[in-house]
Amino acid sequence: MRKFGKTVLIFILSALIATLVASLFSTQFVIAALESSGAHVGWGARLNMTLYDLGHLGLLYGIFIFIGLAIAFLVAALIHRFVKTKRPLIYVLAGMTCFVVMLYLMQAVFFGVPIIAGARTTMGLVFQALAGGLAGYVYARLTTQRTE
Repeated sequence: MRKFGKTVLIFILSALIATLVASLFSTQFVIAALESSGAHVGWGARLNMTLYDLGHLGLLYGIFIFIGLAIAFLVAALIHRFVKTKRPLIYVLAGMTCFVVMLYLMQAVFFGVPIIAGARTTMGLVFQALAGGLAGYVYARLTTQRTE
């Protein structure tokens, strides 16, 4: 039971890291889009927007991320059981796939509107996927099994 509790805490940590990084990436992509359209965003406004998004977007987005990563990491565990390859690779790919699928499904459910504005471009989507990959890496490394 002690190992299960540690695994749950590590999962929560990886989901929190993914939420933090994904929210930060999204905000910076939105700011970049504003600046490319001619708006000037000063460092104070950039900081305020980032903190606001962490507190507001991050909370809601975090729920989706938590659910998506729970599913992705369960699938990754099953894959690792049958395909004896590097655990970190499987979990990184699971986290990245989770974000791409999650963002696609969110868009499909919300009438074709990409809800996460920072993921509306290909590069924005790539960075969101990287946040999921980071979560997978953290989870795999902190839950490393001795049999590897």
